[in-house]
Amino acid sequence: MRNKLLFIPLAVLLCSQAFAAEYDGFNNAASSDLKAFARDLGGLLGSGSNQTARSLGFSGFDLGVRGAMQIKPSRKNSVIKKSRAFGMGLVQAEIGMPYRIDGFVRGGVHEGVAVAGGGLRYGLWNVSDEKYKVNAMLVAMANLATHKYFYAVHFNAGLVCSVNVPVLSPFVGVGFDSTRLGAQSIADTTLNGKEVSVFEPRYVAGLRARIKLAYIAGGATYTHDRMLYNASLGVRF
Repeated sequence: MRNKLLFIPLAVLLCSQAFAAEYDGFNNAASSDLKAFARDLGGLLGSGSNQTARSLGFSGFDLGVRGAMQIKPSRKNSVIKKSRAFGMGLVQAEIGMPYRIDGFVRGGVHEGVAVAGGGLRYGLWNVSDEKYKVNAMLVAMANLATHKYFYAVHFNAGLVCSVNVPVLSPFVGVGFDSTRLGAQSIADTTLNGKEVSVFEPRYVAGLRARIKLAYIAGGATYTHDRMLYNASLGVRF
């Protein structure tokens, strides 16, 4: 049973690559597409960055991949085909610092979209590794995404809680995504230089399994009336 559960986040990571979003379709974007596209892009950028609320501790390190997938685009987003799932994958590196603070950087290139970002986490109380104890942390993150037809500046903040349960540890979170999207060099020249901003709440829940230094996690995020699925795979020590 555990092996089947661990297969789920791997499938999400693979699907995020197999079902490629055709971001070049933004070249034909209309004004009515911009906010819906910004919501979908912001949801992907903000998903999957956290799978535990336990601080790394001073000199701790985490290196892994993060994948996010949305089954179908928002109703007013005609840039991406309605019949296709789409996703994004990033590499994320984290380091533990004093006073229960973790710093992280992330980046990657997918379907012509280059992403670079990072952020900080702060543990709200001393870390406990006792069974069934709850850890909680505040998270703040920023990302910059660029494409030949658009760019986006994304901010994310929230609260994450996790429970130290043997085998599979649950985590939940609540927060928001703020995304500013700009069009550039697209077919409709009246939209070049136009920017839109969106702000959306986000709710996430999932499970994480750890096997020695390795971990694997999968979860679901609800935001802008859409479900997103995210996965993480990496090493942590």
